[in-house]
Amino acid sequence: MNGKRILAVGAHPDDIEFGCGGFLLDAAAQGAAIVMTVLSHGEAGTYGDPATRKSEAQAAANMLNAKLEFLPTEGDTCIRATLELTRRMAIRIRRHQPDIVLAPSGHLNQHPDHREVNQIVRDATRLARYGNTPGLEDSTPHAASLVLFYDISSGGAANADSYSIFVDISSQVEAWTELMKCHATQVANMDYIDLQLSRARVNGIQVGVYSAQRLYSESPLLASSVTDLSVLRSQRF
Repeated sequence: MNGKRILAVGAHPDDIEFGCGGFLLDAAAQGAAIVMTVLSHGEAGTYGDPATRKSEAQAAANMLNAKLEFLPTEGDTCIRATLELTRRMAIRIRRHQPDIVLAPSGHLNQHPDHREVNQIVRDATRLARYGNTPGLEDSTPHAASLVLFYDISSGGAANADSYSIFVDISSQVEAWTELMKCHATQVANMDYIDLQLSRARVNGIQVGVYSAQRLYSESPLLASSVTDLSVLRSQRF
């Protein structure tokens, strides 16, 4: 991961940390450069005002040594996958030139903003790579190598057509816990940390490690050579 660029996108100021924080911590430890793009300030949330939520997100970004940015939208609960917003996301992708893009999975039983951001990012990654996309003429096309999706809520996982990737984050569990604690307004009122740690523990049991984060690809993944396969392994039981 040394020298790789990751763009992680979330609808709300805590989505990225809860959904793929363990993965990002491991990537950062290996030298990846991370940008976190958030599409609201949690305006509709029951706990925490937008200024506090933004401050919490910045504290988490500091832990990851990541750049934090907010993409202006209509705000929490009002995010919609419009062409205008998709183009603006595509411009961010072209600007940051990520190798890996991360976004929420698109299953139906979850906060609607998560579904909308899934659609925005899926479409934007395509627009970003097309050479003559209308509205993007002033930016250089870019094709990310991987577009991966993460789960946030417990309502379900990505659809059956997705391909699962399990990443061993056993060495990052303590740091991930501290990362999630940055969002004090959220974890003080519901045990989101226990939810995410429990899910990761179950994932780990499935693949024979202590804790694993599950990501998804909506297309088959290609190994460029057998060298890529040499670092993968099957479950050990």
